[in-house]
Amino acid sequence: MRIHELHINDFKFFSEVEPNSPLLKIGGKHMLIYGENGSGKSTIYWALYTLLESSLKKTDDEIRRYFKKTGDESLVNIFATGRNDTHIKAVLKVGANAKTYRISRKSRDLCIRGNADVQESNMASDFINYRVLFQLHNLKHSMNNDLWNWFYEEVLPYVKIGNTPCLDTFDKLAKGPDKIRNIEGEEVYPTASLRTAATTEEKGNFQRYKAYKQNVNGWNNWLKNFLSEITTKANVLIQNEFKYNFKIKLEFKQKVYEISETVFTFHLPQIIISIPEFQGIINPHIKKPHTFLNEAKWSAIGLSVRFAVLDIKLYTAELKTLVIDDMLISLDMSNRDVVLDLLFNKYSNDYQLILMTHDRFLFELAQYKITTLRQTNWMYLEMFENENGGQPKPLIIEKTNQIQKAWALFHAKELDLSANTLRKATEKLCKTYLTKQERLNADYSIKDLHKMIEALKVKGTANGLDVNKLSKLMEYKDRILNPNSHYDIETPLFKIELEKAIKTVEELANDTGINV
Repeated sequence: MRIHELHINDFKFFSEVEPNSPLLKIGGKHMLIYGENGSGKSTIYWALYTLLESSLKKTDDEIRRYFKKTGDESLVNIFATGRNDTHIKAVLKVGANAKTYRISRKSRDLCIRGNADVQESNMASDFINYRVLFQLHNLKHSMNNDLWNWFYEEVLPYVKIGNTPCLDTFDKLAKGPDKIRNIEGEEVYPTASLRTAATTEEKGNFQRYKAYKQNVNGWNNWLKNFLSEITTKANVLIQNEFKYNFKIKLEFKQKVYEISETVFTFHLPQIIISIPEFQGIINPHIKKPHTFLNEAKWSAIGLSVRFAVLDIKLYTAELKTLVIDDMLISLDMSNRDVVLDLLFNKYSNDYQLILMTHDRFLFELAQYKITTLRQTNWMYLEMFENENGGQPKPLIIEKTNQIQKAWALFHAKELDLSANTLRKATEKLCKTYLTKQERLNADYSIKDLHKMIEALKVKGTANGLDVNKLSKLMEYKDRILNPNSHYDIETPLFKIELEKAIKTVEELANDTGINV
């Protein structure tokens, strides 16, 4: 199944669901989203994360706290009233079959907790944001090679043993064995000494200690095998995809827990990273890989480990989505290319991708790659902060072409953004209609927009285009499309002129058959 509709109501930056929101017509497509900082794009990330993660909560109150107006953990929109209807709803479809996941503080929606289908979807999906690499790069300032904290926060939450999240088991083991009552009636921890206890009852309690020890050993063995599998797959990615000539090793270490009747001490595991091979040198004796490797190579390790997890957790589930928010911002260009190629060529087959960025260049690069691959099952969205009416909220526009974007911004009363978008449409119209030679000055420098419109008018008139439209385009360029113009965008006249300008560019695009 894929997400066909996503309803976000009074949650974080989103206010009430807009009836014409593009999020209501996803149609099972992948999504590439550009959003300015403060536009609310990360709300989409956290809405999906909260929706799926709520299925794993232990109590209803753990869910309700997100949807109450008051409280430190409230995720309710700041402008919502106390009687808010904060909720998140995803409509999934495959063929004629449809299913809805919905979460709010209302009793009827709390049944998502413990829902096996949603739990499976949660474990089969993945959420990666800037923290993955940010947390990893923080380790470059540490004194040791221990990656346990990074694995605990950024890797293991998305892995399960059988049908159980692996950290549920670990967190329970870290608390120690369940206490028993000794012959004096006191609550104590079971210990190994019970094996030779005097009474049958006490000897029976030894089985509880033995079971706990076996469970700890079982979890440790699972983690060792998991790290071995992750290491193998990560090294393939490092060498074959990122093209770096080194290998990593991830080694599990843990001090044995200490237990007496009254005191239990659990020691956190260590996941020690080492470099057993570098540039063809075996055992190069690199004592601190995190300080020896440059940021690009260190990032490649983190990404390879994270993607290796995707390769081994191909669980069956109703929904499998991969949501990435600004993960690629800190990467150098070569690593960006590798990650985008992996996402589009490999993971788009198994997951519904939702990629978000506030980097305009990265958005355009990703769109170019998708177009080059001729993948048509993508929706392109752009998000802005809309303050019309005094209450900031997201403005979400589906990007099909610049003209439609200009119209959408115009109707949303974002007139300055609409005019800027129309300028880009006009530039594309000129550049597409004119030959490369016609776009150059006599000294071979590139003509500015004014001169390109002049050339467009000359060539267009000769080819039978409406000379009146071509003349109007030049007028609008000076009054509407000139970024240095002192035209007051707040006046009704600007709105009227902008509307006429959009119509003119749209008509010229239709007359020339150019998609701008």
